[in-house]
Amino acid sequence: MKSFENKIVVFHCWNLRLFPDGAQKEFSKSWPGLSLVSIPCSGKIEAHFLLNTLASGAQGVLVLACAEQACQYMEGSMRSRKRVDFARLWLDKLGIATERIEFVRLWPVCKQSLEAVLKEFVTKLESLGAIGAPEKV
Repeated sequence: MKSFENKIVVFHCWNLRLFPDGAQKEFSKSWPGLSLVSIPCSGKIEAHFLLNTLASGAQGVLVLACAEQACQYMEGSMRSRKRVDFARLWLDKLGIATERIEFVRLWPVCKQSLEAVLKEFVTKLESLGAIGAPEKV
């Protein structure tokens, strides 16, 4: 994988169980610049957290939610989708590429899907360049 020097923050529902028994640290070592933040439910994430994460220096934010049928709180992944859409609306108003915030639903214990999602997201962010630099068209 090509090294992406800029910070990417991934908020993920703990119910996805992507990293059993402390494997999160080991996984992070293979993705420089990646910060994994486990949250009780993706539905708890607020749009202002996503925007503040970008304002704090992240080049991209990824929200990983449970598949709708697998959400333990019934509507958590639907709520988080709406909040990501709202944050992207504000990015658009600010003239920042909306692709910097991404929303993906995964099935629990699906680490291979996570790696594919991350590779695609990193590629997208690399094509956009750094925030503050002119956006590539």
